[in-house]
Amino acid sequence: MKKVLIVDDNDRYANNLKIYFDSLKISNDRAVDAKEGWELFQKNFDYDMVISDITMETQTSGLWLMRKIFKSGYTGILAIASTGFDVWGVMGFSKYFLVWFCGLHWMIPKVPLKNGTVKWVPTAKVKNQINPEGLI
Repeated sequence: MKKVLIVDDNDRYANNLKIYFDSLKISNDRAVDAKEGWELFQKNFDYDMVISDITMETQTSGLWLMRKIFKSGYTGILAIASTGFDVWGVMGFSKYFLVWFCGLHWMIPKVPLKNGTVKWVPTAKVKNQINPEGLI
């Protein structure tokens, strides 16, 4: 993996993702909202992965960004980092729904991320993989 786009308006979460990818020597860019994320995505078609928060400018702007990227024909890895995944039952539903809605590969809950741990939870699209580091 060569390059990751991180889209999150929260500095703490975005910085923890940046530190994680820096430790793996993977280049990364950061956008502070979905609008900037879309602009960076359009300028740099060489992202191997896009990770987005859900709630930024609006309650669902990150979801719509990911859908737009997916519908553009993007073939890279899509991940969402969200506090919603920390709520019991949300990942069980999301691992199917988000594959259909935006082609999602990975879910990243934010409680571990807040403490600096990137926990990769696969959607039904990737099934039994433990984490995407094998793709790096």
